[in-house]
Amino acid sequence: MKCIAIIGGGISGLTVLHYLKQRLGDTVEITLFEREASVGGTIRSFKNGPCLFEWGPNGFLDNQPATLELIKELGLTDQLIETQPTARRRYIQIKENLHAVPTTPLDLIQTPLLPLKDKWSLITGIFKKNTPKDCSINDYVSRRFSPRIAQTLVDPFISGIYAGDIKRLHMASAFPKFRRKSRMRSFRGGMGQIIEALDNRYQKHIQTNSEIIGDSSLLFDATIVATPAYAAAKIVENLNPGLSCLLEQIPYAPIAVAGLLFKQDSFKKKPDGFGYLVPSQANKDILGVLIESNVYANRARGEQVMMRVMMGGAHHPAIINDDKEQVIARAIREIDSVYGLSAAPLETFVKLWPKAIPQYEVNYPHWRRSIADQCAKTPGLYLCANYLDGISFNDCINNAKTLALSAGLLSSQSMR
Repeated sequence: MKCIAIIGGGISGLTVLHYLKQRLGDTVEITLFEREASVGGTIRSFKNGPCLFEWGPNGFLDNQPATLELIKELGLTDQLIETQPTARRRYIQIKENLHAVPTTPLDLIQTPLLPLKDKWSLITGIFKKNTPKDCSINDYVSRRFSPRIAQTLVDPFISGIYAGDIKRLHMASAFPKFRRKSRMRSFRGGMGQIIEALDNRYQKHIQTNSEIIGDSSLLFDATIVATPAYAAAKIVENLNPGLSCLLEQIPYAPIAVAGLLFKQDSFKKKPDGFGYLVPSQANKDILGVLIESNVYANRARGEQVMMRVMMGGAHHPAIINDDKEQVIARAIREIDSVYGLSAAPLETFVKLWPKAIPQYEVNYPHWRRSIADQCAKTPGLYLCANYLDGISFNDCINNAKTLALSAGLLSSQSMR
């Protein structure tokens, strides 16, 4: 019987496993190897009584059919939840003050975030066509709209997605196309609920506390490496040194995530809306603050407020050297400076990600082509992770499904 190995138990590896089992059933032996004690990668939902803290992503946009299809196949459709009306308003922090992100023409006219000249640039820029995308995000937005719009509106938005630097990220790679209108969704039990469903369904095909490195992948007819780039580099080092070298070069931004649970009456100013983002020009190590209990129901008791403070990123990588107590202290100082605190948090949570999000920098297209060329030199070896073709939860699922259902995966050439 032919054997397929999947190395890495994040959402990419688990989705590949799901669709390979759908396609092949028991005609091929498929095993997923995860070096940690549990699967999930960056997707973990930590529950402490009624309080829920997300280690990684706290939701996804419902504009990708592959994601909704997977959720349906796992029987989780009735577990989907939408953001609450309280989350509609979002803010950008300028000099410690929060300004609402304009969402209507009237908002745009009235917002103090931009002077009149840049408001006009935003309107006229919408109708500009054929602005080259083979450049940094900063260059693209500055040419199409204005440098101030890039710094004030786009920069904090990119920090919230990539934790990256708009002067270094590649426009066409980071945003290959804009999706249709969508809603933010999650699960009643947090994002970890989809990981639990996949783990439970395919438990007999999953081996945790198992690390596959070096030539051991030659024991399989096909090997799918679904780990971060820096881990994949070690796995393929003996199989394809050139590919390993390329993977080692992909940069990652570090993130420190602090969860803070407060009583509702702990604030002098009520935390409003989805939360806020911080432009990099503020030179703060805070990327943004999410008011999780405003975003989704059942993230805290009715009389409590659950917050998540994101720190570090490409502009402040040294944050990852702080210990957990320092991270919590920074987060509390930030909340106090904006909302005013009259009491300490009831609970605190911390997760440090030294290499959190891959950065699609301006030379990424060259890397991507070179990676594809090197993979072609090693038949039977496949890569599937968020450093390729999109970093989002949706991208991971869509790319994993495409790989699992591709005709080439089980061709005579790849199945040695």
